Amino acid sequence: MWLKDNPEWIALGVFGAAFIESFALIGVVIPGVVLLAVISGMAASNLNVFELVLIAYVASFLADILSFLLGTGISKSIDKLWPFYKYPNLLIQGRSFVKRFGILGVFVGKFIGPIRPLLPLTAGSLGMNFKYFLTVEIFSSFLWALLYTVPGYYAGKSILDSEFNLNWLIAIIIGVAILIVIVRYFNRKYIEE
Repeated sequence: MWLKDNPEWIALGVFGAAFIESFALIGVVIPGVVLLAVISGMAASNLNVFELVLIAYVASFLADILSFLLGTGISKSIDKLWPFYKYPNLLIQGRSFVKRFGILGVFVGKFIGPIRPLLPLTAGSLGMNFKYFLTVEIFSSFLWALLYTVPGYYAGKSILDSEFNLNWLIAIIIGVAILIVIVRYFNRKYIEE
């Protein structure tokens, strides 16, 4: 793989994958989760875990802020924008989700794959208070960066380092399991009602 042969580009690869995964419209077409996990694994040879998480955090945070501002700017014509004109239910469901769960929905939605890149855009188009959105985004982007990069990083590190600490892997697995339970709860609650 090109990134493995050019390690100086791994940080840019992490930034790009996290940005693509989080940015409205692009994240719907190009899911970067798998790419981000693979690049995070390769990053173990060149970056420390703190650098990796920081890069993914900044990229995700910027993508969501830009998506929110885009939604604010095109709120009157958002239904004419792809994919909403072709799949109007995406916009209807996104708006319903944001109206129903508010800022908590934006936080939890950060961890629900298909709606992740659309929620900031939708929240912006609905006129959500930017300060509230920003506050939630600071925390949700950080948690997202941890959950989406650290497992890949330590998987890569375990391959490179035979003295890998198993306790970290167990803690990561428990954290991901808890997040999955929370996401499923909100998914079921939202879908059933």
